[in-house]
Amino acid sequence: MNKILLNIGLTWLALLFWMPAPAEASPPDQRMTATVVEFSVRGDLNEQAGAIIADLMMSAIANTGRFTLKDRLPLSAAAKIAKTQELGSTGLLDPKTAAELGRRYDVDAVVTGGVYKLGDLITVTARLIDTKTASLLRSGQIQGKDIDSIQIKINELAAMITAPPEPPRTYALTIRTNPDGASVRLLNYPTPYQAGMRLPPGDYQIEATQPGYTAHKEAVRISDRDVTMTVTLDKARYGLTVRPEPADAQIRLLGSSPAYQPGVALPPGDYEVEVTRDGYTPRKFPVRIVDSEVTVPVTLTPTPASTPAQYRLTVQPDPPNAEVRLLNVKTAYQSGVQLAPGSYTVEIAQSGYETQRVKVQIVSSDVTVPVALARTPVAASPPPQAKYRLTVHPDPPTAQVRLRGVKTAYQPGVLLAPGNYTIEVSQSGYQSKRMPVRIAGNDLTIPVVLAKLPELTQYRLFVQTDPASAKIRLRGTKATYRSGGVLLPPGNYTIEVSQPGYESKQVTARIVDGDLTVPVTLNQRIEPTQYRLTVRPDPANAQVRLVNAPATYRPGVTLPPGAYTVNVSARGYQSQRVTVRIVDQDVTLPVELDRTASAAPTPSASVSTPSRAGEWLIRNVQVDGYVTGLDHAEIMKVLGGYAGRNVNRQTLLDGALRVYQATGITLSFTVRSNAGGADLSARVSRRVRRSYESTIPIMTRSQLESSGFGVSVE
Repeated sequence: MNKILLNIGLTWLALLFWMPAPAEASPPDQRMTATVVEFSVRGDLNEQAGAIIADLMMSAIANTGRFTLKDRLPLSAAAKIAKTQELGSTGLLDPKTAAELGRRYDVDAVVTGGVYKLGDLITVTARLIDTKTASLLRSGQIQGKDIDSIQIKINELAAMITAPPEPPRTYALTIRTNPDGASVRLLNYPTPYQAGMRLPPGDYQIEATQPGYTAHKEAVRISDRDVTMTVTLDKARYGLTVRPEPADAQIRLLGSSPAYQPGVALPPGDYEVEVTRDGYTPRKFPVRIVDSEVTVPVTLTPTPASTPAQYRLTVQPDPPNAEVRLLNVKTAYQSGVQLAPGSYTVEIAQSGYETQRVKVQIVSSDVTVPVALARTPVAASPPPQAKYRLTVHPDPPTAQVRLRGVKTAYQPGVLLAPGNYTIEVSQSGYQSKRMPVRIAGNDLTIPVVLAKLPELTQYRLFVQTDPASAKIRLRGTKATYRSGGVLLPPGNYTIEVSQPGYESKQVTARIVDGDLTVPVTLNQRIEPTQYRLTVRPDPANAQVRLVNAPATYRPGVTLPPGAYTVNVSARGYQSQRVTVRIVDQDVTLPVELDRTASAAPTPSASVSTPSRAGEWLIRNVQVDGYVTGLDHAEIMKVLGGYAGRNVNRQTLLDGALRVYQATGITLSFTVRSNAGGADLSARVSRRVRRSYESTIPIMTRSQLESSGFGVSVE
């Protein structure tokens, strides 16, 4: 009886709500297209209750005027797409199913839900799902003890899931500058800065500039209140460079700090510079710095050198044809050579004579030095040295005999000159012996008896492992462990046991005077649970890379729980880095890339002259998609002017140097020639800073070329 009354009440309720109510509709171009899927039914309710509640929801949603509704979909339409068991148990659509319904039936949103009765309480749930993003927009639930209460609350449920989002809160931002009147910009916000402008919560980059002062960049965070801050600018400094001739001259700033170095940054003012070098007349001169960098060329004048007095040196060798050389000066000797006062070393040499070196001191007059060479004595040939035989009789006879400290190899009866020798006799299982021998004036025969080494007692080491298939290794010994154990002498041994899927273990075993059995139990390695990560990029051919994980990304890559940074890039698009957190389930991440702006040809392109060898007529300019924000704007400010112009390698080098000075980025270029001109692509080869607060080192053209700049032509 209760079921019949409920069915009658739901039918009457449906008729009541299908009566149109006046509502002011939104403009068609501002409304989403939606449909309602038949609600699932559970509990002691008629099967038609889901369709009736869905019809009531369509009437209530239509009364809001926020949606353009299409015909209600039966539950079977969703069941063809979703898993039947899911719809049967919960009655709710997963986001993938909702997205597919949107594609098939051309709707922007889907309303799905369920109605069930538990005891005397009727519950109705509803969800609004965006089919384009497969995301849940709104959800709601109502409950009632009877039909009348459900009738009253249907409109309330429709309002829950269709209510527009609350406008975001904004807060005032006020930047005060020292000095007053400095220009303030928001670097990462499209609206120009105005004092007291209202902004939503977030992180902002500000820049304050003033002529004669260094630009100041700073991050500002707006959370839940108005923000007022003061920015103090530092006075500008300009580089001073002195280019001396000769280049190795020393340069000093007199009465000022810091110490001079090329390009030293100084505030405006008057300075005194001193340039000095040995052998040159020093120079002092004033330098005034006003509002730009200053480069001063300076040429030093060599100091006139006084010519010292010189005197003649004459060497009279005996024999007269002997060769004479001056060893401690570069001047070549000739008879009567003129030399300044000082000490000199003279070498006199002749074949068949002993070479002599003579010290000569020149003071204040000419010097003559007679040198007589002594003949080289002729050495008499020594008589041939007698040799004698050495024979060693070892015991055991198979022992090896060696001569130590001489190149001669031992053999029985080896001939040796008189002298002292060392012999070594060795044999496996015997104690080696070294002994000295002396050969005087006759042959020598020596018997050598080796002592046998005592046999070493060994014991068996056996290792019992759990699991039994574990691998066993002995560390620190050449012995190899085998199944059934290994024989080892007494001592301490390190045993390593390992098995895939288990934690390896090292234990120490001590063998004393008997066999030893060592049990080793391995602990099973616990592997962390992993979940799938799938990135859905737009465009679909974009490259996806995991930045902070060793794994290589592929669709559905398995990863342990944690936070991961995903980089998505594609040619012609601005790359994105997104952080995704994996907790306890698979994650699907949609990422849509924005197209990279490219420079269009300038109007003057139509009158450009044809390109010559080594030149290219640029039609389009593109920048590496990894460059974003202010860096991208600075690069396009320089390279955008190349469109429609003839450029060469020197032109691109000039542009790369300007980009480096502004951003700290070294660019390399690719020129792709075609029938209508050429396409110019710029990519980052090196970056010397990570934030705009960092200092960019000074770099010359040659240094820029060696740090990554290059031009390739395709």
